[in-house]
Amino acid sequence: MAEQETGVDQATGWTKARESGSLWQLKFMRLLASRPPSLIYVPLLWGIALVFAIDKRRLSTRASIAFLTRILGRAPTLLERMRHARTFSHAFFDRVRLLGRGVEQFTVSTRGAKPIQDLVNQGKGAVLLGAHYGSFEALRALDRELPGLSVRYMMFTQHASKSTGILEGINPDVSEKIIALENGPMAMIQVSDALSRGEFVAILGDRLPDATVRAKQDVSFLGDEIEVPLSPYLTAMAARVPIILSFARWESRDHYAAEFTQFYDGAPVPRPERAEAAAHMAQDYAKALEGWCRVDPYNWFNFFDIWRR
Repeated sequence: MAEQETGVDQATGWTKARESGSLWQLKFMRLLASRPPSLIYVPLLWGIALVFAIDKRRLSTRASIAFLTRILGRAPTLLERMRHARTFSHAFFDRVRLLGRGVEQFTVSTRGAKPIQDLVNQGKGAVLLGAHYGSFEALRALDRELPGLSVRYMMFTQHASKSTGILEGINPDVSEKIIALENGPMAMIQVSDALSRGEFVAILGDRLPDATVRAKQDVSFLGDEIEVPLSPYLTAMAARVPIILSFARWESRDHYAAEFTQFYDGAPVPRPERAEAAAHMAQDYAKALEGWCRVDPYNWFNFFDIWRR
């Protein structure tokens, strides 16, 4: 998990946070995930969750408590804090396994994938809009069901350079599929090119990629306001491609539930109307995200206090 430096503005400066976890710990996770005996890694993940839950000096732990308090309407118990951390631990550990050994070792139930199937058949791309919820890697289960599907992932790689490097070591193809957000205008050119080639671009819309982002919007979320980027909506409208809400929720060991919902059909929107349309989409997205969190709050892994105060 990511830790924040003292004094970092959590609402807009999360990218300045340092990545917690030493390199040897991440390498050990990689080694363990390559041949994962459940009798070893399951108790280990429980131990990690316990340490996270009881160590309130961690800003990420305090952010988890703040979020759970909002969603539950009361202070979370120790077991509930552990459950939040354990779910994240499983999702991160599975990320290594998914990249290293493929999705075949998992059971991933899917719902609502037909729009993606239709777009792939037509050679058209789309924006897959998700959140720090569940596992985006588990969405790769679609690869075995939809030949020809190509997905590029937008990420702020500098924030988690150690874990990103470990994942690239497991599967070198990772770096080829990533569009680095810190590249600024070049990233948007890469996104435009990918969509024009009929590829899909996966974007997480629940946190600003950088404090300098101008295209952003305040939206209501869990009784307060957060800032979210408008780039997913503006990009889709400019490229005239659909937006599909996408997430894969961790349900139990080796099992995920993926769900897809068409959010925007790609219909032309006149340029003067795009800013207003994007603002409405951002609020609708926040409402959908709140619904996901109420279904299963333990799958939301945005371990930062992102509410505006």
